[in-house]
Amino acid sequence: MPKIKPFDGYLVKAERATSVVSPAYDSVSPEERRKFADSNPENFINTMRLQEDFPADAQPTQEQLLAGNRKNLEGLLNTAAFEELQQACMFLYQLGTGDHIQTGLVCEVSVQEYEEGHLRKHENTRSSKEDLLARYQEVVGASSSPICLTYSQNNDIDSLINTLIKNTPDLNFLTDDGETQKIWAISNTEHQQQLQKHFNSIDVTYLTDGHHRAASGLRYAELMRAKTGGNTGDEPYNQLLVALFPDNQLNLLPFHRCVKDLNGLSVEQLTTALEKTFTVEKQSNCKSFDCDCHGQFGMLVDGTWYKLTVKPEHVDTSNPVGSLDVSILQDLILDPILGIKDSRDDPRLGYIAGVSGADGITQTVSEGWDVVFACYATSIQQLMDVADADGLMPPKSTYFDPKPRSGIFIRLK
Repeated sequence: MPKIKPFDGYLVKAERATSVVSPAYDSVSPEERRKFADSNPENFINTMRLQEDFPADAQPTQEQLLAGNRKNLEGLLNTAAFEELQQACMFLYQLGTGDHIQTGLVCEVSVQEYEEGHLRKHENTRSSKEDLLARYQEVVGASSSPICLTYSQNNDIDSLINTLIKNTPDLNFLTDDGETQKIWAISNTEHQQQLQKHFNSIDVTYLTDGHHRAASGLRYAELMRAKTGGNTGDEPYNQLLVALFPDNQLNLLPFHRCVKDLNGLSVEQLTTALEKTFTVEKQSNCKSFDCDCHGQFGMLVDGTWYKLTVKPEHVDTSNPVGSLDVSILQDLILDPILGIKDSRDDPRLGYIAGVSGADGITQTVSEGWDVVFACYATSIQQLMDVADADGLMPPKSTYFDPKPRSGIFIRLK
């Protein structure tokens, strides 16, 4: 059960929200982040800079960069961009894009939940990035990017949240990319206790976004425990800043795959090889392709779309990882036919976030990628099944949209 808690810290001021709140960090390239940060000096993105955001010939050292991030955070606090909370709060956080709306709870959760496997993951993390994020917490000393969790929808939680959001939100603004952001501060202790009671009935939660932040949060907690000799469980470093959303409200988009070349094959040889494990149907006069179901893929090659439907006998439905569409694509096409052995590091393999739509695929082809595979989105149930089996998904298996933004809350360590 998630041990949710209110937290002390800061909330961005309403009149500064549009200029301070950061774009979705991993949805823009390092060059785009650099340009945006340089032209928006009071945006929170300036407290989260990475070395890759700077030109290769002008990169600061890691310690210089962290010190700069800390200085920029102090600058935002000193210029009164944020208002200090008068008491520990939880927050309701509603995100809207297009006709999709989701409402979650931002709060603290004990890092013990992650240690003991009640907060379950579905992706691997890299030690180097864990080290960097743990060091960020040491030097900069703040959290503002909630780790995103989901849980099985609960009527009691829904009922209470739907009652609370009838009040006027403390923040209500629109981001540059048209995403609605609404925030309600929950300072009433009775309401906090009701939320805690209802979340006590949730057995497990699942990471949807923020695997490295969760892993580095544990690493930072372990470092601080060793440094201070304290571990009551209540210390700030023993908590994670999270956003909890019910599973029935999340919007999952696919990650498509693209490959630089056909591994020496002609288009005819490629389609012939595919026919061993897929039904291959040429889509004449088709400008774009949307998959209708699991096990179906679109393939764009030489300006033509093909519909690929995997033959059922080639899918092990008892294997929650192996039966994922991205695994089928890797195991039956990318590896044996196109020679992509390592889906993490092969430079011939690229990814296209589904949020970019048909324009993203067109742009990718124009950049010299020879073949694109459109995928059907992984489902929440598949994510949960993999996590429950202690399995790990291939890279870029899920894309959640919309995503919580940084620079709304600041929780100091």
